[in-house]
Order: sequence, then C-alpha cells, then structure tokens
Amino acid sequence: MTDQAESLRQKILAAREKKQRVISQPKEESLVKIYAVVSGKGGVGKTNISVNLAIAMAKKGKRVLLLDADIGMTNADIIMGIHYEKDLFDYLAGRASIEEIIYDGPMGIQVISGGAGLLEMDQLSKEAQERFIEELLSLGGFDIMIIDNGAGMGKEALQFVTFAHEVILVTTPEPTAVTDGYRVLKTISHYGLKESVKLIVNKVPSTAVGEETFEKLSYTCNSFLSIKLENCGYVFTDTRLEKAIMAQEPVLLSYPNALSSGNIESIAGIILEEHVFVKNISTLKQLGNRFRKIFGT
Repeated sequence: MTDQAESLRQKILAAREKKQRVISQPKEESLVKIYAVVSGKGGVGKTNISVNLAIAMAKKGKRVLLLDADIGMTNADIIMGIHYEKDLFDYLAGRASIEEIIYDGPMGIQVISGGAGLLEMDQLSKEAQERFIEELLSLGGFDIMIIDNGAGMGKEALQFVTFAHEVILVTTPEPTAVTDGYRVLKTISHYGLKESVKLIVNKVPSTAVGEETFEKLSYTCNSFLSIKLENCGYVFTDTRLEKAIMAQEPVLLSYPNALSSGNIESIAGIILEEHVFVKNISTLKQLGNRFRKIFGT
C-alpha cells in the first residue's frame, strides 16, 4: 500500500512538473471573472449555450475554463466531441492529478468535469479542499470561468450561484420553462444571492417572441422580487444548431455563419462589454477565498 501511494505521488509530481513547463506561473494581479449558467428546467439548451458561449469568448481573446458541474448528467463533453477519462472525483480520490482532469476543448478553452466529485467536496478535510483550491489556482492560464450547473436550484447550483460574480439564466419561451425560470429567480431573490441576473432566451422563433419572454419575466421580477433582470439577447431556432448537436460539434465551429452562431457571438459581446465585464472581478487570491467560502474551509 505504501509503495502504491508513493508511486501515485511520483506520477502526480511528474505530471505537475510537465504542465508547469508549458503554463507560466500566474501573476498575482491576474483577474478572473466567474459566470454561473443556470436554468429552471432541463431541455432549454443551457449546456449548449454554455459551451458555445465559452467558445465565443475565447474567439474574442479571453482564456476560458469551463466547469461541467451538472452532477450526474454532465454532457458538455458530448457537445464538444471530447471524452472525459478522469473527473474531479478521480482527483479527490487520489487517482489523478489536477492536470489530468483539465481537458483541452475547442478554440483553446479548458474543461473540467465535476463528475460526482462536487458532491463530495463538503465531506473532505480542510487539507484536501485547500489542495484542490491551491493546485487549480496555481495553474492559472484563464481569466473567465463558466460553470454549467444542473437544472433547477439544488444545493450545488445554489453554492455556485453564491460563488459566481454573475449569473446567467437560460430559458425558452415555453410557458413551463418561463415558470421554472421565475422560480430560479425567486430563489435567488429570496436568499439575497444576487441583485441582478442576466437572461438569455433560447429557441425563439422571432425577435418579438424573445422580447415578450424577457418583458414577462422582467415585469414579474420588478413587481414581486428584489432582483433586476438584464437582457443579454436571444438565440433563434436554427436547424443548423440541431445538426451541430447531432454531429457532436459546437455550432460556432461547425456552422460559424449560422443564425444561432451570430446570436451567441452577439451575446458574448454584450456580456464582455468593458464596463460590464470589469464589474465584480477577482484576483487569483480572491478567487481562492471564494472557493474556501463556498466549501466551508
């Protein structure tokens, strides 16, 4: 058992040294912005939006880390056509180094699968949690983190909404999706987690329908909740987007001139608008403190 532990330790050290040769040590003044992407129900295209938004931001020069945090239902890998051999659970169990659970995605984005590991975080010792935080931050190399949460507002989603600087709610014009989206907003407002939430309306047949969906949710928020809804734009129903999903390719790469690709590019531009992007942003040290707060270390 001792020999096995020593062998694993040597492998982790070797992998870490290899990664450090190609990734420069981050400067303390490096800034990181965190976005939590949420939805009220499944089937609204939340993960597809998360993946393509990450790619759109990377195309605009941002270094993006995507955390696939949909516990038990991770599928960002399917949309990108990559395969997770190891995830956060393997890291926490000592079967993988931090470098081995970070995968190269399209357009240079980096991807981590939370797997079942996020469920174990609050059960870990303070030392184990500190190791995860410090090793992730020591890699540096990213200035945006996008967290693709599971549908609804379970414990993990609530934690990451608290952890993130900004929250992006994805819905569709479908009445049940709008109702469930409102429930997400109500939960965020009830616990005082955020003063504002960004909205993306997906699968809209027209601008008028997108505007109607936003106005409906915005009016309800203004009337009953202590939260402001920000309109980030609409993604139109697009057969080429569906073809891209079936081909396990992000639409921005397989059909860059598609209507939906242009929509997502525009949304990324709105989100990254300078006066918006620089609001609520953390240094790597502050990011570490946010991790410690969410996991209770």
